[in-house]
Amino acid sequence: MQYPAFTPKLEESVVRLGLVAVGLVVMSACTRTVVTTIVPSSTTGVASNTIGAASSRAAVEGFMTAVKSQDLQAMSTLWGTARGAARDQMNREEMEKRLVIMQCLLMHDRWRFTEDRARLLTGGHQQWVVELGRKESVATTKFATVTGPAGRWMVEDVDVLPLKDFCR
Repeated sequence: MQYPAFTPKLEESVVRLGLVAVGLVVMSACTRTVVTTIVPSSTTGVASNTIGAASSRAAVEGFMTAVKSQDLQAMSTLWGTARGAARDQMNREEMEKRLVIMQCLLMHDRWRFTEDRARLLTGGHQQWVVELGRKESVATTKFATVTGPAGRWMVEDVDVLPLKDFCR
């Protein structure tokens, strides 16, 4: 089970609905203020009007920088599929809810790639294993990336299950 997915299969919709319900509970436990201002490209590695990143690794780096900055706008430029940014494929309210949940779960004091290179997956996807630390807690999760329009890389999926205790 991976979250967030865009495919409209019935069983995934049921699972997604359950995850959104869990996410709303997680959101209620999250006491962070989410900033939606545009962060300059020097901070996120992505210009505010640019969708995706130049490389798979840069997409994850930019996404994690945007998480740390609590910047949903910057996160939305890097989260998507091979068709493009999620913000161009789903309604704004749904996108923001999902980004807030991911922001809460991915908030960190420190993070690092556990491997120097991405794992190659089918369909041109790449997977990065990332270790996050928050206070005394440490968790390892996976980011799946894919090339989108104009050869720009997008974070397509984050395995949030190993991070469920990070938002407490």
